[in-house]
Amino acid sequence: MSFRTGLVAALLLASAMGPATAEQASWPTRPVRFIVSFAPGGSADGLARLIGQKLSERWGQAVNVDNRPGGNTIISAVEAARAAPDGYTLYQSVNSTLTMNPFAASKLPYDPVRDFTPISQLASVPMIWAATNQLPAKNMQEFVAYAKAHPNEVTVGYASIVAQAAVETFMRDWGIQARLVPYKSGVDITKALLSNEITLGFDGPTVYPPHIKSGKLRGLATTSPKRLDSFEGKVPTLVEQGLSKTEIPVWYAVMAPAGLPEALRDRIAADLKEVLGMPDVRSRISDIGMETRWTSPEDLTKLIRSESAVIGPVVKELGIKLQ
Repeated sequence: MSFRTGLVAALLLASAMGPATAEQASWPTRPVRFIVSFAPGGSADGLARLIGQKLSERWGQAVNVDNRPGGNTIISAVEAARAAPDGYTLYQSVNSTLTMNPFAASKLPYDPVRDFTPISQLASVPMIWAATNQLPAKNMQEFVAYAKAHPNEVTVGYASIVAQAAVETFMRDWGIQARLVPYKSGVDITKALLSNEITLGFDGPTVYPPHIKSGKLRGLATTSPKRLDSFEGKVPTLVEQGLSKTEIPVWYAVMAPAGLPEALRDRIAADLKEVLGMPDVRSRISDIGMETRWTSPEDLTKLIRSESAVIGPVVKELGIKLQ
């Protein structure tokens, strides 16, 4: 190839790449949509609004939370997967969308590997066992004894397949028979508890504190390794009650539609790292009972694969099926 031919080819390549590169460099020039799998008011929504606010301040553009609850997160996943990979649609996914749904559905309208670009984890989420005051048990040990003496009398509310898997695993580990009731969000679970529609609720820590502090509900246990400050340290852990066996993790991550340019992916991941490192953000995430957790895009990809390999067989063993 002559020098002149090579120069022309280089100029043509630069011309072809120029607009896209310039557009990425100036991103964002308009509001960013942040899709969330759950309804307003719950743990996922609170986390997304906190992160969205900080990213908006950093980017100089609004980050609008778009709640798409229902369908065991399939509705939100499909909405995110079909969006353009231009950085203007981000998706706060719960891990079950990526690591459990594929094993619980005969056919999914999205592919957790091919349809998304992993960006970063946000937080790990301890779960809370909360009960109505009509349940005579004051802790999980007493609940286990009560449930064994009253098979299928207890009803447990949950709002995601990962919560369902954790509840069913706990019941299996301790020989309990109970009736499980699905809800769209932690807010709905709390309403059901307060109206005595169900006996227990199993959800993240965001919506329960005021009701447990007021005595309207009773906190029986948390899945966290230590007692949570958001409950003033009054809710004991499963570990200290001797009832921790099979662990089913819950965490949130930021994903984007497949095809997001690597440079833009890395920029968003870096901005998330900065936001999650802010003292006020870490404090507020801790206040709602979560633990801040940033992961590089590469490590998040590895985590999704490794967790799928571990949790997939558990989902199949329990016979969990998406409704």
